[in-house]
Amino acid sequence: MTTAAELFALQETDLATDSTVTGLAEVEAQLGETEELVSARELVDQSRERAKEIQRRQKEMDLDAEEVREKTAVIEGKLYGGSVKNPKELEDFQADLTSLQTQLGKREDSLLEVMLELDDAEAALKEAEVALARIEDSWKAEQASLSDTQATLKEELAELQAERSRQLDGMDRASLSLYEILRERRQSTAVAVVERGLCQGCRISLPMSIIQKARAGAGLVQCVSCERILLVN
Repeated sequence: MTTAAELFALQETDLATDSTVTGLAEVEAQLGETEELVSARELVDQSRERAKEIQRRQKEMDLDAEEVREKTAVIEGKLYGGSVKNPKELEDFQADLTSLQTQLGKREDSLLEVMLELDDAEAALKEAEVALARIEDSWKAEQASLSDTQATLKEELAELQAERSRQLDGMDRASLSLYEILRERRQSTAVAVVERGLCQGCRISLPMSIIQKARAGAGLVQCVSCERILLVN
């Protein structure tokens, strides 16, 4: 015959198992990359792409400016080299030179702005990389701790399951069926201890006859209110 004390011990194991399963699920839900890590990595990627795009523009503008410099040098050579004597040609070359110098000035101003923009972009990239490294270090440490906790909880769960198997050995089917039904109905608490005449499951005062019957241990006695199996110490 299965006693209330045996079922209470089984309940303690089941409650511990429930808690361990819940804890394990919470730990496993935290394993893997966090939103913070993903966002930090995305920011680094975006910052790197922005810096590359600015570098590309800078290179194109450098080439444009260099082209204008070369043209300017050619015109200056003709204008000041003494090979051209015709006043009209000299006047045209001077106009071309002025135009090219104006273009070069604009290109160099724009190039300076891009260089400053690149400085800002590279600084932002560096900042994002430092932040990512910090977040990754913290994440790796946390993941290692979570993995250790996961392993510990799995070991505890295995031990509890083995303990439950030992406890079930010799218990009768009818008692176990009643226990499982009550566990489902009463928030996992099928067995309630009786203290000072009260059922600790529902806090109802029990008739003395019920208490005496439960104390005698002749069979499983249930609370007249909540129907939990009563255990009188």
